[in-house]
Amino acid sequence: MNKINILYLVSTLKKSGPINILYGIINGLDKQKFTVLIVTLSTEKSNSLKKEFEHMGCEIIDLHNSRLKGLLKNRKIIQRLVDQKNIQLCHSHGLRADIINSKLKNVITVNTVHNFPPEDYNHRYGKLMGSWMSIKHKNTIKQIQFPIACSKTVMEKFSAVFNIQIEFIQNGIDCEKFSPLKQDKNELRLSLDLPVDRQIFIVSGALSQLKNPGIIIKAFESKKNENHFLIFIGNGELFDSLSGSKHMSNIQFIGSVDNVNEYLQASDYYISASFTEGMPNSVLEAISTGLPVILSKISSHVEIIGDNYPYLFDPNSSQDLN
Repeated sequence: MNKINILYLVSTLKKSGPINILYGIINGLDKQKFTVLIVTLSTEKSNSLKKEFEHMGCEIIDLHNSRLKGLLKNRKIIQRLVDQKNIQLCHSHGLRADIINSKLKNVITVNTVHNFPPEDYNHRYGKLMGSWMSIKHKNTIKQIQFPIACSKTVMEKFSAVFNIQIEFIQNGIDCEKFSPLKQDKNELRLSLDLPVDRQIFIVSGALSQLKNPGIIIKAFESKKNENHFLIFIGNGELFDSLSGSKHMSNIQFIGSVDNVNEYLQASDYYISASFTEGMPNSVLEAISTGLPVILSKISSHVEIIGDNYPYLFDPNSSQDLN
C-alpha cells in the first residue's frame, strides 16, 4: 500500500499551544500509512520541540529564512518540495505558513485556525497592524481548501463576522499525562519547592497582554489572604516586568518548565483571565488533572465549561474575580 505523504508547515517548532497540538496530531498518525515532513520557516530557538518531533521519526527541513527573505523565496522552495516528494496534503499552522499554503499547487491544502484574527491580532500587535494582519489572514483562509477551526467558537465567529463557512475540530490534550494526582499532594509540593500549608492557585501559559495576568495579580493582592499562594508557569513578553516588580511574597513566577502537569497536580485551583482564546490547551490540561477552574467569561471558555458555570468572571474587572 502506498503511503500518504503529508507536509506540515509552521514558522518554528517553538513550544506553544499550536505546536503541542501539532505534536498530538502527528503522534496519532499510523506511520505505516503516512510519511511526515515538517518544514519550518525560521530558525529554531532554545525553546524548540524539534528533538521531540525527530524522536517521532519526522523529517524536518529548516529554511532559516528571515521574514523578508522568506517572502521572496519560501513559496518556491516549498512548491519544489511538494513536487519532488510527491506531497499529497499540506497542513499549515499560523499566518505566514497559511499564506504559503494558500498559494501551493497540485496538493490538498488544510490549515488549523487557532484564533479569531481581529481579537487576537489587535491585542498582540495593536489596532493598526492587527487590523491589517486580520484582513490578510481572512483573505488567506478563503484560499485554503479545507480550513479547520480549533473550536466551535472560532468557527461561529468566522461565519458571523466574515461570512466564511469553515469546519471545526476541537483541540485535544494528552489525558494520560494530564491526569489526577495518584500520590500524596504534600510530597509533590515539597519536591517542587511549593508550600504545603496554603491553597495554591496556578496560572499557566504565556505571560502576555492577551492572557491578562495583571488582573489576576491585582485581585490576588487586594484579597490579602495569607493562606493563598499564586504561581505563574510560563514565559512571555510580560515576564520580566511582572516578575521584577514588587508583589506580595506569596506570588511566584516560575518561568517555563517541562513538568507543567506536576505543577497542576500540586495546585488547588486554576485561573485564566484571557481576553480571547481559540480553544485553550492550558484550561483543558487543568480540567484533565481534576482542578477546579476559575475562568474569564469569554466564548471559548463557555464552550468548554458551559454558560451556567458559577466561576466565570469579567476579564476587565479584578473585583469580579474576587
